Order: sequence, then structure tokens, then C-alpha cells
Amino acid sequence: MVTGGGRGLGRGIALALAEAGFDLVLGWVSDQAAIEATTALATAAAATAGQRVVATQGNVSDASTAMMLLDAAVSLGGPTAWINNAGVSVLAPVLDTDASDMAHMVEVNVLGTFHGVQAAGRWFRDQKMPGRIVNLASDLGIQAAPNLGGYAATKFAVVGLTQAAAIELAPAGVTVNAVCPGTAETDMVLAERTQESELRAAPLDDVRRSYLDAIPAGRFCTPADVGALVAFLCSPAAAYVTGQAICVNGGSVLH
Repeated sequence: MVTGGGRGLGRGIALALAEAGFDLVLGWVSDQAAIEATTALATAAAATAGQRVVATQGNVSDASTAMMLLDAAVSLGGPTAWINNAGVSVLAPVLDTDASDMAHMVEVNVLGTFHGVQAAGRWFRDQKMPGRIVNLASDLGIQAAPNLGGYAATKFAVVGLTQAAAIELAPAGVTVNAVCPGTAETDMVLAERTQESELRAAPLDDVRRSYLDAIPAGRFCTPADVGALVAFLCSPAAAYVTGQAICVNGGSVLH
């Protein structure tokens, strides 16, 4: 089960899990063309014949969406892995961040993850089934940066929620980890880049170069990079990994 599964990092996660042999429930909220494209790509990437891909629309900030996604997963036999990926960001200095923008980030990034953790965690516990929960945080949930303070605060919260849930669910055989991507050229980051260009009165190319210069590996993170890490955390090889916040960022933030 992958929230925000239509595009960006969510698409990369969906494709990696399809290649690993998972049936998929892909949560989406607004971009129908994107979710249809991801569904087709995931079906084509499936490791075996007969793998199923189901798209389910809903806003993760509403607790009822998590239950709807859970119902969709149960209809496929029950979830084995739940990935809370959906997220939003606003680029602005802390003092200039509008309270409504901050509330929206909290509703999607924190409450959306919280609802998913509760739905999946309760199901795994009650069914006495081991499972995997992966929460998408950010390397800004490890180390904050200027002009993204509000966003960073929500991702620090995701890391804290991950750690607490991991401790509580470990006796039930459920692992809970956070994946912390670096800068990827997704729609969300491109929008941030435009906002920063305006804020700094600097050309977009200069802003892009400043982002790239901060990455020792010399390239941006890709959805496939993130998908590979999520697929590992959902694999048998990661059965003893829990409560961790793992960066996939080319060395831009060390943790």
C-alpha cells in the first residue's frame, strides 16, 4: 500500500515494489492521469503474471482514507507492507510561513502518516501478522535548512512517530522505519526551486546548481533510489531493521 502513489517518489516506490512481486494499492488524491500512468507502469513492471494494481482515491489527512485504503488492501488478501509517502511542502522563511500553509503540511505530512501507521499497525497486530511500515520523511527531518523550517518540522515529527511506533509494534513482529530522501527533481521540489528563485531573486539555473553543489555524490536523488531502499525495508533481508531513519541523499546530510 503506497500513499501518494501517482507520481514522483511514490511512482518510484510503486515500481520497485511491483518488481519485487508485491500486489499494490496506490493511494492518490487529484492527478488522475498520473495515477493511470503509474498503474500501467507498475503492471508492466510486475515480477510475476497475475499481480494486481488497484488505485484508490482519497486525502490522507482524513482518517477515513486510511481505512478505505486498508479495505482495498484486505480485498487483495491483506497488507504486508504499508508505505506512507504522500507529502506536501511550502518554501518560506519561518517568520513568513502562513499559518494555513503550516496547518496543511501538518495535516498531510504528520496526520496523514499517523492515520496510516494506526490503520496498518492495528491490522497487523489484530491479525497477528508480521508487517512492514515505511514512512517517508526527508533528510530535512534529520537536519533542518533555511526557508523550509515548517516542512522540516513536520518531517522531524515523522521520524519521532516512526521511532515510537517501532518500539511499540516490535513485539508484534512489525517493523517501522523512516526513509529520508535528499533532493530529487520531483514536481514538489521543482515548485520549491521556483519559490526559492523568487525569494533570492536568482535565476532558476543558479538555484539548481546550488542544490547540486551541496550533494557530494554529484547528482540528484531519483525515485528509483528511494524505491530501492523502500523495497529493501519491505524484504526478508530487513526483518531485523526497525526504528531507523535512513537517508538516501548522496551524502548531503550525514546521519
